[in-house]
Amino acid sequence: MPVQHIYDTTVAGVMEWAKGELEHVGRIVSIKDKGIQYNYALSTIYGMAHLRDALYQMVSDPEYKGKKVDLLKTHNAVVRVMKHLIKDYKIDLSAVQDFNKGHVLRSLSYLKKGSKTRKNRK
Repeated sequence: MPVQHIYDTTVAGVMEWAKGELEHVGRIVSIKDKGIQYNYALSTIYGMAHLRDALYQMVSDPEYKGKKVDLLKTHNAVVRVMKHLIKDYKIDLSAVQDFNKGHVLRSLSYLKKGSKTRKNRK
């Protein structure tokens, strides 16, 4: 199993990253071309998968205990949006996995149909 990738970011940085990724969703919806929508959604899901991993890493790190609630809330929002993109644009998860050539991303099983997002823990 590959070594877990370490995301070197700050809480402010990861929150700005989340804001940027979530803004992509509005842009995807505003495009009428279905092929472009699919490719843009696929690219956004890949970026969000990295964001999700970075957020999860911070949530799991005792150093960020004071920001855990905000980080979890953002993590859960990102996962929810990813699931909607997958459903709405019929994204094939194997395409995301194929794009992950460096095996940086963790498992994408949380995106499979029927999986639940984590509940906020204090």
